[in-house]
Amino acid sequence: MNVINTDKLRVGMTLGENIYRHDQLVITEGVPLTSRHIDMIKRLNIPEVKIIEIQKRRNISFSNNTKYDEKYKTAVNSFKEICHSVTIGNMVLFNEVQDCLNPLIEELESNPEMALKLWQMHTSDFYTYEHSVKVSMLAILLSKWLGKPKVYQEEIGRVGLLHDIGKCNIPNDILNKPDVLTHEEFNVMKTHSTLGYVLLSSTKSLSRDVVKGVLHHHERYDGTGYPSRLSGENIPEYARIVSVVDIFDAMTSNRVYREKMNPFKVMDIMKNGSQGSIDPYMGKVFLERLKTSYLGEKVLLSSGDVGIVHEIRTSTPDRPIIRIEDSLVDLDKELHIEIKSMIL
Repeated sequence: MNVINTDKLRVGMTLGENIYRHDQLVITEGVPLTSRHIDMIKRLNIPEVKIIEIQKRRNISFSNNTKYDEKYKTAVNSFKEICHSVTIGNMVLFNEVQDCLNPLIEELESNPEMALKLWQMHTSDFYTYEHSVKVSMLAILLSKWLGKPKVYQEEIGRVGLLHDIGKCNIPNDILNKPDVLTHEEFNVMKTHSTLGYVLLSSTKSLSRDVVKGVLHHHERYDGTGYPSRLSGENIPEYARIVSVVDIFDAMTSNRVYREKMNPFKVMDIMKNGSQGSIDPYMGKVFLERLKTSYLGEKVLLSSGDVGIVHEIRTSTPDRPIIRIEDSLVDLDKELHIEIKSMIL
């Protein structure tokens, strides 16, 4: 841990302490600094701040943390067993859900940065199992960023894990169809939120808020969602949180009918509320905190060059500034170059 004069702060440095304004947390310890963060620190007249050495931060990754990798894979396998049990007519058991979640919650407490690197994680399991675990982790993280207490974070983790549980009773030929669903097939697919609600309604110890979060996670802020076409803050808060992270993970994951998008493109799509579908405040908090996690990550450009993400603008997150050796390439100016893929 180093103490650095504010005038010497640079984009990408990792903050080693919380920053407060009028007793309100404005920048969280462990966040890679952006130009906006540095400007805020200077406006607050803070003379110096603690900075974590970059090399120490870069060692925190899924590829180097076998313990977390194993916990993640175990959670995916545990959730697969829950789904298989539901498919043959058994009830969802609260203890099974908690046994799946607890190791991840414990790890997120000590290493919240891990959940931001989910793009590195992959198992050979069916999309629904892995997606549900990722949504759970991201929902916990977003609730933490929103300042929610630990009990709330545990509840939202259950909603995230179980939000697609109804898909266990959707025919596989629809779930795995490698093409656009017909109108009739899509109507069948849309029943999964209601099926999930019915499955979980009889599960002891699950709160009504969790069950309603599962039912309404496909409602849209502009009222165009399902099953009840709720809008705005009439949508339960748990459902609004899960909706944000569900959309992000779905677009950044490979599907049977399309390749995944890179997270920078997805952040650009989501920055304006994803065409009115997500809670604008929750979306803003999620994206502001999410984009800092990609600072320092390695990317392959369409030019063939490999570079490091140096800075990401809120206005154009899909056109970051990339460092290639000792040079900076601003993709907002070099419009003929784009990010082709992330590199592990």
